[in-house]
Amino acid sequence: MNKGIPYFLMILAALVLLVQNHQDVSVGDMIFSSLGLDPWIGSPTPGSTRYHLPVIAGLALLVAGIFGTVRLYRAKYPRILSWILLACIAVIYAFPLITRAIGSL
Repeated sequence: MNKGIPYFLMILAALVLLVQNHQDVSVGDMIFSSLGLDPWIGSPTPGSTRYHLPVIAGLALLVAGIFGTVRLYRAKYPRILSWILLACIAVIYAFPLITRAIGSL
């Protein structure tokens, strides 16, 4: 089995949790809501801190996946970090445009 597959899956899962559709709704929010979980934790009283679980999980997965991939492939592909970052930015930017195009069909 290829050692890089788990890291790639971590990056993919992170992007799924972090992207927003064309209605500015996070896909992570939709996943958590469909599982019956509130994506926000903490006290809803004014002035108190609340945490957004899909973003916390997505950022943790993204950092771990990028770190593992770069550590594994940097010797063979020295510019792997820049390519991963560019790909992540492209996916986050393009996903709302794609969902808008699909939604208008």
